[in-house]
Amino acid sequence: MSNTAKGTGRVAGKAAIVTGAASGIGEATALLLAREGAKVAVVDVDAVGGERVAARIRKAGGEALFIRADVGKAAQVKGMIGRAAKAFGRLDIIHNNAIWFRNAKATELDEADWDRTLDVGLKSIYLAAKYGVPVLNETGGGTLINTASVHSLVGFAGHTAYDSVKAGILGLTRVLALDFGPEVRVNAVLPGAILTPLWKGVTQKAKRRFAEMVPAKRLGTPEDIAWAVLYLASDEASFVTGTTLVVDGGLLARTM
Repeated sequence: MSNTAKGTGRVAGKAAIVTGAASGIGEATALLLAREGAKVAVVDVDAVGGERVAARIRKAGGEALFIRADVGKAAQVKGMIGRAAKAFGRLDIIHNNAIWFRNAKATELDEADWDRTLDVGLKSIYLAAKYGVPVLNETGGGTLINTASVHSLVGFAGHTAYDSVKAGILGLTRVLALDFGPEVRVNAVLPGAILTPLWKGVTQKAKRRFAEMVPAKRLGTPEDIAWAVLYLASDEASFVTGTTLVVDGGLLARTM
């Protein structure tokens, strides 16, 4: 982690929160932000996985702590932000990445599962802005980066709550950018088919079928999304706000 030591990374000197960071996209993003010089609060409900990611960062020479928080609950989001800001002395980046979902048609989806999906996937972003924006502004502003999805733009059968959350993220991203600019930039990254632990149980045949659907002819990796988040978090994206960055290997270029 030489960038951290030299202070020459793309987010050197900044402090970040990454939610859903115990695995997948969140883990890859936390590791990359740390490698590029940021201090990172690894946030998840999975204490074992979260502690493991934070330990990896520290072992590589970076600065990190694990915070266990259910981001669908206001008190825990407020506490998460306060703890990270106190530990690092500032807060510059919040990557709202956590998700929970259960797929079913509306006629079959339990109301509690609908509520939980919206709380973790969408309400959490509102809460991060509510409690995070004032803290970001204490040191001159910062950025919120929200993990949306290609599901934000097209529908997938049976994904009643998930697709509602991901579409809602785009509207919320735009409003937050309008309300809190220029000090706080707000953007969304839209992953396509990314090989995360959520793909556990998917057959190799099915994975090959998904890969053949995209011009890139492969499934994405968590690192593909982490690089996009790093760009949006860095000063290179200083004129980028209120918009979306699709990282899907060309999936949405298809018409059928």
